[in-house]
Amino acid sequence: MQRNRYHHLGWHHGIEVFEASFSTQTFNRHSHEGFAIGAIADGAGGYDCRGESVILPAGSLSLLNPEEPHTGRAVADRVRYNMVYATEDAVRASLGLRRLTGFREVAPRDRDLRVTYYLQLLADRLNAAQGPGWRLAVEEAVHEVLARTFACYAGVPLRRPGHEPGMIRALRERIASGVTAGERLSLRDLAAERGFSPSYLIRSFARATGMTPHGYVVQCRIQLARDLMLDNVPAAEAALAAGFCDQAHMIRQFRRHYGVSPGVLIRH
Repeated sequence: MQRNRYHHLGWHHGIEVFEASFSTQTFNRHSHEGFAIGAIADGAGGYDCRGESVILPAGSLSLLNPEEPHTGRAVADRVRYNMVYATEDAVRASLGLRRLTGFREVAPRDRDLRVTYYLQLLADRLNAAQGPGWRLAVEEAVHEVLARTFACYAGVPLRRPGHEPGMIRALRERIASGVTAGERLSLRDLAAERGFSPSYLIRSFARATGMTPHGYVVQCRIQLARDLMLDNVPAAEAALAAGFCDQAHMIRQFRRHYGVSPGVLIRH
């Protein structure tokens, strides 16, 4: 039995995501146009690649370069993994690079499990309800996967996050105004407006504020919903106006931020 899902991101050129969960499925020898970056979450998989038969237990990464032929199969009762397919152009645009080096190892251990974590986060965000902040959340996870994988396993030197107080201040204002206006913010557009790569923007923003752009978007939405409710706007209407999928989604985020539900706000 298989429970596979394949996501084509039409608005994010050159990126596709495969969520695999199967026991008996096999893949004939094939290759991919771009890089294939995967992490085994459960069970074990295997393939033939570079003249070897490779077994990948949970905690392993699968890192294939463009046009690298390989097979695929489960070698346990079941295997579950998440995979990103990224063209060379998409990787260069994400990381702000002109040249790329390929992966040396096809099946290294995920040293700190951070690539595994971000691949699962990406899958979770893709399957979440598509509110106004959905696209930015997905974009951010894609760029985190690419940055961590190429820095750690291809030796790609990423530009260090700089001290950019003017840029950070402008970006915070831009995000806040976009949330208030109900705009569907895009990480690619926010980065292009400031002349940076998405990866550099994420890392610089996180260094300066302690949160990623998506995290700041969520905070702005919570604050907007709070202000609306304090102005006696019903919670359901405030949730939608602030960009949440529904009232329940807003309440969950509100409780995580303030430690209480909106219903116990005390007005004096």
